[in-house]
Amino acid sequence: MNMAYVKAVVLATTALSAGAYAQDVPVAEVAAGADDAEAAGPADIIVTARKRAENLRDVPVAITAITGDMLVRQNITQVIDLSKTTPNFTYSYGAANTYAYIRGFGSGSSAGFEQSVGKFVDNVSYGRDQEARIPIFDVERVEVLKGPQVLTFGNSATAGVINIATKKPGDTFQADGSIGYEFYGQELQGQMGVTVPLMDGASFRLAGLFQDLDRGRYRNPIKGKREPQTRNYAVRPTLRLTPADGLDIVLKAEVARVKDIGGTLVPVGQPLVGARPPYPVAGDDKNRYIDYNVAPFFSDEIQQLDAELYQADINYDVLGGTFTSTTAWRNSDSLVQWGLDGVNHATTYFNPQWTHFRQFSQELRFGGTFGDLDATVGAYYQRDTLAIDVAQEFTLAGLGFTGAAATPFARVFTYDQKNRAWSGFVDLTYHLTDRLSLSGGVRYTNQKKSAGQSAFAADIIPNTTFDTRRARLLAARNPALDPIYAAVLGGTQHNFAPGSLRLSEDHWQPQAIVQYEVAPRNKAYVKYVKGDKVGGFDYAFTGADPALAGFRPESAWMVEAGLKGLLFGGKLDYSIAAFRETFSDLQQSAVSGLTFIVTNVGKARSQGIELEWHFRPDEHWTFGFSGSYLDAKYINFPGGPCNSLQNANLAPGCAGTPRAQDFSGVPTQYASKWTGSFSADYLTPVGSGEHQVGVGVTIFARTKYDSSLYNDPRMVQHAYADLGAHVDFGAVDGRWNLSLFGRNLTDQRLLEYGSVVPGSGTAVTGSYSRGRQLGVKLSFNM
Repeated sequence: MNMAYVKAVVLATTALSAGAYAQDVPVAEVAAGADDAEAAGPADIIVTARKRAENLRDVPVAITAITGDMLVRQNITQVIDLSKTTPNFTYSYGAANTYAYIRGFGSGSSAGFEQSVGKFVDNVSYGRDQEARIPIFDVERVEVLKGPQVLTFGNSATAGVINIATKKPGDTFQADGSIGYEFYGQELQGQMGVTVPLMDGASFRLAGLFQDLDRGRYRNPIKGKREPQTRNYAVRPTLRLTPADGLDIVLKAEVARVKDIGGTLVPVGQPLVGARPPYPVAGDDKNRYIDYNVAPFFSDEIQQLDAELYQADINYDVLGGTFTSTTAWRNSDSLVQWGLDGVNHATTYFNPQWTHFRQFSQELRFGGTFGDLDATVGAYYQRDTLAIDVAQEFTLAGLGFTGAAATPFARVFTYDQKNRAWSGFVDLTYHLTDRLSLSGGVRYTNQKKSAGQSAFAADIIPNTTFDTRRARLLAARNPALDPIYAAVLGGTQHNFAPGSLRLSEDHWQPQAIVQYEVAPRNKAYVKYVKGDKVGGFDYAFTGADPALAGFRPESAWMVEAGLKGLLFGGKLDYSIAAFRETFSDLQQSAVSGLTFIVTNVGKARSQGIELEWHFRPDEHWTFGFSGSYLDAKYINFPGGPCNSLQNANLAPGCAGTPRAQDFSGVPTQYASKWTGSFSADYLTPVGSGEHQVGVGVTIFARTKYDSSLYNDPRMVQHAYADLGAHVDFGAVDGRWNLSLFGRNLTDQRLLEYGSVVPGSGTAVTGSYSRGRQLGVKLSFNM
C-alpha cells in the first residue's frame, strides 16, 4: 500500500466524518432545558486535565479522551494499544527500554531518562519507562494530553501526558466487567469490578484483570512454539469513606504482575558484506530462529514487571474550595532479558537488564471558584531510588570475530540513583466577562540527584532470572578478561562510588492562556507554555571521567491555538488545534558499535494541525474522525549515529571521528506526516425493544515513519491502513452485551521498533506488531 493511497484515505475521511473513539462515547442524559436536537448529540465528557472536573469542550488543551467502556469494547488493556487508535501518539516496547512519543517527541532508549510523555494514574506519577506496561483496567477514562503539561502535572512532561482515572466505589451495589477470547492469539482476557456498600459512609470496590495470550505473534521453529506468550494479572482494592459532609477519603492498593515469555526482535535487513555474514532470514516478520536457553547463557528471553501501589486521597470542602491530599508509596521491579535472532542461527548477544524503583510522593492542593476567579494552588514532594543492573553478554564468533576477540565475555553495568524533588504551582483563571477569560500560572521545581555507576568485564552469567541479584554480577568480575574488554569494546572500566555523581536543578515553568467564547458553546483559545525535563546520568557510561557521565536538562516551548465546540444543534462535537513546539537539548540515546550513546540534541521542532469531531445525526448513527498533519524534525543535530547502510559504506553521509551523520532537517522518530482515524456505528432496537443490535467499522491510517533514531531506510515503516469492526447484541439497558470484534483485519505487520545490531552496525533488527485479531467478548453491568 503506497503513501498516496493512505493520504487519500486520511483526507477523504476528514471530509466525511468524526472521532477515533466516537462509537464508544456514551449518550449523555439531556440537561434540563436542552432541546431535542441537543438530545441526539454527542455526550458531555468530564476530564481532569487541569486537576479539576471540566467539560472536555471547555478545556484549552489538545486532548483525546477515551472512555473505559471504549477500552473494554476494543479489547485494550495496555498503553501500547492506544497508539493504534490515537493520532500523533506512538508507543513501542522497543528492546530493553520502551518508547512513548507524542507529536514526534518522547524519551529515547535509556532507562536513566525521565519520561517526556508522563503517565499519571489518579494523580500519582509513573515516571519510569517500564511502568507503561502496567495494565489499564477498571477505569473511567484515559486522557491523552498533547504538548507540555508541566503546570498541573509537574516536571518532565515536555511532550505530553497520559492521564488515567480509575473507577471509585459508589454508594450502591455494582458489578461490571467482561470476559473475552481472541482466536488468533488464543488469548483469554477477563476483568471485573464489584462495589459493595459496607455501611453508611463506607463502600468498597474490588477490581481485577487476568490476561493469558498463548499464541505469540512469532513462530519459533527452534523452540517449537509461538512467542512471546503473555501472562498478566492485576488486583486493585479500593475503600471509600465519607465520615462527614464535605469529607471524602479514598484508600487504594494495587498489585500488578506482567510477564511476556519469549523474544520480539527479528532481522529486518542485512547488507551482504563479506566481513559480516548475513542473517539466515532477513525481513521475515513472522518467524524467529533463536533460543538462548543453551550454552553459555541457559536463560529465557522474558519481559517481566512486578508493581505495587498504596495510596490515600483526602478531599475536604473548606473555605469555599476543596483541599486535596494525595499520598502514595509504590515500587516496581522489572527484568527485560532479550537476545538477537542470531546470525547463522548463532547466539551472539544477550542483554538482561534489571530495574528496581521505589517512590514516595505527597501532593497538597487547594482549589475552588471565588467570584470570577478559578484558583488552584499546590505543592508536591517526591523522593525515589533507582537501581539498574545490566549484563551485556557477547559470543562474537557469529559476528565474524576471531581469536581472543571471540572469547565469550560480559560487560556489566551497575547504577544507583537517589532523587529528591519538590515543587509548588499556582494556576489562576479570571473571567473578565461571560465570554472572555485569562489564565496564567507557573510551577517552580527544585530537583537534586546523586548517583554511582560502574562498568567492568565479567564472565557470562548463566541461568539469569527475575530474581537474580547484583551480588551474582559482582561475583562474575574477571580481571583476566580486561584485555578483551579493552580491545573489543574500548572505553574504560571504572567504579564511580554512590553519591559521586551529583546534580541540582531549578526550573520555572510558566503558562498563559487566553480563551474566548466566539459563539454559544464554541470557544477559541491561544496557549503558551514552557516546560523542562530534568537532566541525569548515563547508567551505561563507558568513559573514565565522571564529569562526562551526565546529560543536560531538556526544554520545550509551545504555542497552540485551538477551537472547540458544538454545531448543528449540538449534533456535531469538534475540536481543532494548530501548534508549534520547539525543543532544545533534547535527550536521545542510540547504539554505536557495541555501546549505547546518550546525548543532547541541539534543537528540534514540531508543528502541525489536529482535527477531531464526533457526529450523531440521530439515535441510530454515530460517526467519528480524528486526524492530524505533523511536521516534526531536528533543526540542529550534527552528531547523529550512522545507519546500517552508511556503516556498510553503501550510502554517503557518515564521516568524522567518531563517525556521525548530520540529522539537521531529518524527521524525528515515529513522526508520520498524516494520520487519521474514522469510525461509523449503527445501533437499533430489535424484537420487542428490550434488545439491540449494533455494528461498526473503524479505519486507522498513517503515512510512513522511521521506527529508529538512525535515519535508516531499512527501519522505515511504510504507510498503511488498519481496519477494525464489531457486531454487538445485548440488552437496551446495558446490563449485558455480546460482541464479535476484529482488530487489524487487514493483518498489518507493523515495524514498531528498529535498531542497528550491537556489534554489527551493518545489520538491522526490530520488532513487529501483532497481526489480525478476531474474538468474542461478553460484557455485563448490574
